[in-house]
Amino acid sequence: MRQYEISVVYSIGEDTFSKSREQVKAEIEKAQAKILKEDDMSARDLAYPIHKQTRGHYFLYDVEMDPLKVGELDRALKLTSGILKYLFVKKE
Repeated sequence: MRQYEISVVYSIGEDTFSKSREQVKAEIEKAQAKILKEDDMSARDLAYPIHKQTRGHYFLYDVEMDPLKVGELDRALKLTSGILKYLFVKKE
């Protein structure tokens, strides 16, 4: 098991944000990952427009998961609506 940081930028909008966040948590648990820490970094301006949006809600997850499951989770996050961007980073 390795530790990863998953940074997610959600679309602004209370319904969209909460629904997308629940979907991401479900996908993380479906990949048999253990969420060690969640950090809500609030809504911020984006460096450049993404899908014609200039603001996004940033969220950071620290997870512990099997490296073989990262690809599976990556594909699931690509299909999740309400996510503008995401990034996996392996922690040392």
